[in-house]
Amino acid sequence: MMLSVSKSINKYDTEVRSGNFKKNSTNIETLELFNKEILILGFGRIGKSLIKRCIGFDMKVKIFDPFVSKELIDEFGGTKIDNLDNGLKTCDYLSLHVPLTEKTKNMIDYSKLKTMKKNVIIINTSRGGIINEKDLDKAINEKIIFGAGLDVFEKEPVDMDNPLLKNKKVLLSPHSATFTNECKSRMSLEVTKNIIDFFENKIDKSMIVKI
Repeated sequence: MMLSVSKSINKYDTEVRSGNFKKNSTNIETLELFNKEILILGFGRIGKSLIKRCIGFDMKVKIFDPFVSKELIDEFGGTKIDNLDNGLKTCDYLSLHVPLTEKTKNMIDYSKLKTMKKNVIIINTSRGGIINEKDLDKAINEKIIFGAGLDVFEKEPVDMDNPLLKNKKVLLSPHSATFTNECKSRMSLEVTKNIIDFFENKIDKSMIVKI
């Protein structure tokens, strides 16, 4: 999503299909990841995987996660920050990887978006509701930020009157980030292993929640 939004791939695809093969005639803006600053909000398993990809683009990686030590973040090549607002002001990319709680709901709203760079790109593949969707749409339309990529939404399936569906500066997908052939195969194997471990008493059955 970072690459697609940065390079406006969906817009170029539309132009080529319509017969327009001139690179600059449509005034499509594009950016690159190289040497840019990314703020990763939440440094769990996915955040730790993301930082490896970002370093491959020579990105400067800052991490905001009050529950993770500076030493661990240093090991991964990132920089820990303790003030989220300061991180939002300087980042070129923001990637969200936190659970939806009372504290994180609408964590990124219009007041936060107004403080960010004009060319910032926001990616949310964690949970819908962390970004205020109406505020995001407003900020993009007012050219306060460059664009966004969303795999999750406050309400799923998305209401057809959600303004983000008509916003061409937003790339959307239906909560399908893990729906690759390889990932589905890994998940199937993991489920099978868990069942085997259960019957072989390798799992603490007292921890299992009854549905």
